[in-house]
Amino acid sequence: MPSLHIICSECGKSFADAGGGDSVTCPYCGSRFTLAELAKQGGIVDAEKARSDYAKAHEYFAAGDYEMAGIWFAKVRKADPNNFFAEYFFRLSDIRRKRQEGKLCGAEFIMDMLLEPVEKMKYAGQPHSICRGFLLNALAETTALLGALYDTIGIIYGKPEDVDRARTEYIAMGRDCRRITMIDRTLTVSDDGMITDGIISACEPVISALQRAVSFIPIGETLSQPSSEICEEAKTLYGVFSHFIRSLRSDYKGAGCESVYAENAAYDALAKSAIEEYASVKKTDARNGTDMKCKAFDDMMYRCRSAFDFVYNTIFVCPGGKTGNREESELLRDALVFAEQVMKPRIYADSDGLVVSAPEYGTLIAFSRKLTAIATALENNDKQSLDAALEGMYDRICETVRFAYNSEQPRMRREIDADIERKNKMYFHYRNLLFGIVRACTVALTSIVPYTGHRKGGRLRLLRAGKQAADDLLYMFGHRLEEVEKVPKFASLAEIYGYINTDLKAMA
Repeated sequence: MPSLHIICSECGKSFADAGGGDSVTCPYCGSRFTLAELAKQGGIVDAEKARSDYAKAHEYFAAGDYEMAGIWFAKVRKADPNNFFAEYFFRLSDIRRKRQEGKLCGAEFIMDMLLEPVEKMKYAGQPHSICRGFLLNALAETTALLGALYDTIGIIYGKPEDVDRARTEYIAMGRDCRRITMIDRTLTVSDDGMITDGIISACEPVISALQRAVSFIPIGETLSQPSSEICEEAKTLYGVFSHFIRSLRSDYKGAGCESVYAENAAYDALAKSAIEEYASVKKTDARNGTDMKCKAFDDMMYRCRSAFDFVYNTIFVCPGGKTGNREESELLRDALVFAEQVMKPRIYADSDGLVVSAPEYGTLIAFSRKLTAIATALENNDKQSLDAALEGMYDRICETVRFAYNSEQPRMRREIDADIERKNKMYFHYRNLLFGIVRACTVALTSIVPYTGHRKGGRLRLLRAGKQAADDLLYMFGHRLEEVEKVPKFASLAEIYGYINTDLKAMA
């Protein structure tokens, strides 16, 4: 084996000196040089010494002395700039030394460890088999290091007060690893199935980091939610990685979202338990049709709204969260259960009779953006479940509305005209009650749940109940809308009434 390697000063590629005289010709670009010229330019490598130093470096590396290994690999990479093995192990030694010292070695260093040697491969003049073997090992190491980095971020920033820092670190991991998507396709022989698998595997811990950055994270009794900035950058980065991976393998199904789905399902179970707990407490009240203001109720409402948002975030915000599989359908069905609790009217008893508390129309409009997405996704995944869930929801809400209305109606019918005349205490009580019922019925409007495939049954009965209550309320104002509009709390009545009539005509 020749003792000298030549580095062409024109094209930068390495080749062996055949020992044929005082000058050499580059087999790649055809340039001719004298050995004296190359020596002056630093283009002659003492191959024997480089091999000896490389072997010495590996002895330290195998012994776990990464500081000394780094020093010796540095000597080799300086003497032979195209030695991609020395470049790789020099950087890997630095990473392992830092980890020994308990330091967090970021994704930027891991990308340098992979991509800097890959850049040198094109100049090294090594056989394809050597390059392939190196790539497979380097990609496997990269995947392991990125997986360890992902785990380490979760451990170091695992305290509640550090959750935002953890999200930032996960995003930084994705940002730094974006460089892998620009890897030289020809150099990495990406048509090789094993190399392709290795590149995709290296991307998957990064996708997990992006998912974790935007996931809802349970902290005690509360949920930490990502900022819109974090979500937007995660979405952008995921798009880059997704496009890159599918350019390598068009049938790629994604890295999966199992851990996020599992955390979501666990939180959903807590919300369902909170519903059961409140139902148990409520049964102790003699008035089963009414609600109770208590800690169990507050806990249930917080859990249900949080769990609903959790599902929406998992499926529509988390990168790769929309899978169309059975687990997604289960989360979507859970979300409808929680949506019902959020939208359901609450009936309380006071000294004047029953009080109906329901979400404001504007609040429901804002809520409906997420609800629409969830209903649409469930329609695509499991239309039968969507029909059953909506039917049950409308039936139960209609039952609640009818309970309130029928409980108060006999007395209201007897006294309404006198109350209107005197504008007494009961007059104001009935106004509030009727408007509460109208608001309770707005959940049946297609402007709230625009799933128009469900137009019968409980939804239709609920709309009719809303129209009846609205008509009674208008009667109390002498059917003068201008009088209604003078009362700020009833400002939305005309709009709601118009939507109710429109939907009833459409369903006729």
